[in-house]
Amino acid sequence: MGVSVPNISLASWSQFKGSTTKIAPNGANADYKSFTVSKAGDFNFKINNSFTNVQIVNDKNQVVARLNSQQDAADASARLGPGTYTAMISQANRAAGVRDYSLDISEKQNVLMTAGGAMMSGTARPPQGSDPGVQKHTFNVVQGGSFTANFTLPNARWAMMDKDGKVVASSDTTKPETQNDFLNKPIYKIEPGQYQMVIVPSSRLAADTPFQFSFVPRDPTLKADATTQESPIAKTLREREARLQQWASEAKTTSTSA
Repeated sequence: MGVSVPNISLASWSQFKGSTTKIAPNGANADYKSFTVSKAGDFNFKINNSFTNVQIVNDKNQVVARLNSQQDAADASARLGPGTYTAMISQANRAAGVRDYSLDISEKQNVLMTAGGAMMSGTARPPQGSDPGVQKHTFNVVQGGSFTANFTLPNARWAMMDKDGKVVASSDTTKPETQNDFLNKPIYKIEPGQYQMVIVPSSRLAADTPFQFSFVPRDPTLKADATTQESPIAKTLREREARLQQWASEAKTTSTSA
C-alpha cells in the first residue's frame, strides 16, 4: 500500500512528526516529508526543535524556504504554487544521533483591510516546548483610517508591524472587561500599506482555541465623556438607528393588528 501524501491546502494547520533516521547530502541525520499544494497561497513553516535545519524543495529541486533553529524554534514563510514539495529536516550537528522532530505548516492569511475595517479568523494552539505558539499573518491595508481592535482570544497579545518592523498597533486581552468598552479602547491610526500581524497566545493555553480578530472603524472625536460634542457622523448613525427602531416597532404593531 502506497504512502498517502498530505495536501496542506485542505487544512489551516498541518504537523509533520518523525525521526531523523535518514541521511542528508551533507552527511547529517535527516528525514524527508512530501506534501502537495492544490491552491496557491502563503504558508508559515515552523520547526519546533533546537539546532535543526529545514529546507522546503519544489519538484524542480529548488529551495523555496529555509529554517535554521538554534536554541529556540525557528520559522519562515513562503508563497507556494500548486505542486509537490519535500521538506528535508536535518540536524545541525552532524555528530548527533537520531532525534525526533515536529514541523508545523500553517496557512498565512492575507487579510484585505479597507476603511470599513477587516476581520480574520484563526485557531490558537498551545505552546509546545520551545515553541510559544506565535502566529504571523499579513494585513494589506488599501484604505487607512482610525480603528479600534476586537480580539476574542483570552490572555493573549498581538502586535501589528510595518515593513520596517515598527509597531503601529498593539494590545492584549489580559483584562476581558476592557474589551467591551468601545469608547475607552485604544484608537489606532493606520495608513495604507502592508503590515505583519503577530499573535501570541497565553502560555497557559490548554487546547486548540478558535479566535477572531477584527479592526473596527472609530470616530476619534467620540469620547466616553458625555459632555463631548457629538460628531456629525455619529449623529447621522444615531438618527438612522432610531429610524430603524421606529420602523421595526411600527411594522410589528401593524402585523399584530392585522
